[in-house]
Amino acid sequence: MDNNWTLVVNVGSTSVKTALFTGDLVLKAALNASQNSTEWAIDGQGLDGCAVTASQPLTSPITTLVAGLLYNWRCLLQSAGIKLTAIGHRVVHGGIDFQTLTLITPRFLDCLGKLDAYAPLHNPANRLGISLAGDIFPGIPQFALFDTAFHRSIPERASRYAIPQQLCATVAFHRFGFHGISCQHSLTRAASLLGCDEQALNLIILHLGGGASITAVSAGKSIDTSMGFSPLEGLIMASRSGDLDPAIILSLLQQGWSVQQLDNLLNHQSGLQGLCGETDMRTIISQASAGEDKAKLAIDMFCYRIKKYIGAYYAVLGKPHALVFTGGIGEHAPLIRANIIEGLEALGFCLDAAANQSCQNNSDISQPTGDIRILVIHAEEEHEIARQINNFQSATLT
Repeated sequence: MDNNWTLVVNVGSTSVKTALFTGDLVLKAALNASQNSTEWAIDGQGLDGCAVTASQPLTSPITTLVAGLLYNWRCLLQSAGIKLTAIGHRVVHGGIDFQTLTLITPRFLDCLGKLDAYAPLHNPANRLGISLAGDIFPGIPQFALFDTAFHRSIPERASRYAIPQQLCATVAFHRFGFHGISCQHSLTRAASLLGCDEQALNLIILHLGGGASITAVSAGKSIDTSMGFSPLEGLIMASRSGDLDPAIILSLLQQGWSVQQLDNLLNHQSGLQGLCGETDMRTIISQASAGEDKAKLAIDMFCYRIKKYIGAYYAVLGKPHALVFTGGIGEHAPLIRANIIEGLEALGFCLDAAANQSCQNNSDISQPTGDIRILVIHAEEEHEIARQINNFQSATLT
């Protein structure tokens, strides 16, 4: 049996995703729990003879979800005779300081707690996962990988905002970017698909899901990304506004809107939700095909904003080697991919219509004669965390 087992824990504000990997990075089991359903959606796979049974009421706090899931893992692993060698955690915000995979120590936790102001919905939940994993699996090394780390290479001309630098004592207003773990995974997969070194690649990476972002990668490094100080900036998303004239916020403040109302508006009532009353792109596409004008407009605006960013990043990069689609929409919505590419043929983006319709994950859907490859890559953040932990441990042993 494999002697290297890594458990990856991804704690959100209302859900938890976990995955077990072998030393060869084979996914052996995945257990997920959501606070938004009446029962945990838990599925165990790859561990013969190990059953998983658990359910919790809708009102269970995230603490109960995380603790229950980790206790299930302990039972599963004991039954299978497996001893973990590492636990990895996705942490949303690493601020300015954390740029790489980091071993979790008491000093690290003290520093991480100071970053809650940057991501108040996510970082406390991430720290909860770290704390509970330490209690339930004492003595197992734990590591953190940050969504913001991949973007620490962005130069100051792209990361600074045109405002005075010192406006707040507790946070730095800076373009941090997000989806960095997904971007690193896309970069690694793209290098494999194209048969070249990561450090030689120029890419435009589109992570399209409930949250959406676009990243420019030059010589294997992020040099710009659409999300900024927070995940609100940039592309139109499921319920987030994306780019917005700040004067709109000032006008609403003058009309008496509270900070809480504005937060709810921008994060939960805008984007696709604000345009057509739906957040699921599959539903929106179905409505558009049935002639719903609001759904058609939502798709047009979603794709138009992305197309503008592609043009901007093309200007910054020069001709990229590939355009990457990843994330739930990027991987599973051929209509969206086709709408985004339409009109970009003069720049070298030539979509193979048949390949686009029938594509599998981790595939090339561009025409053979196209100057720029168009890739669809399955988003595997948990796999990327396990991969980096394995690399770290291998380097430490040698």
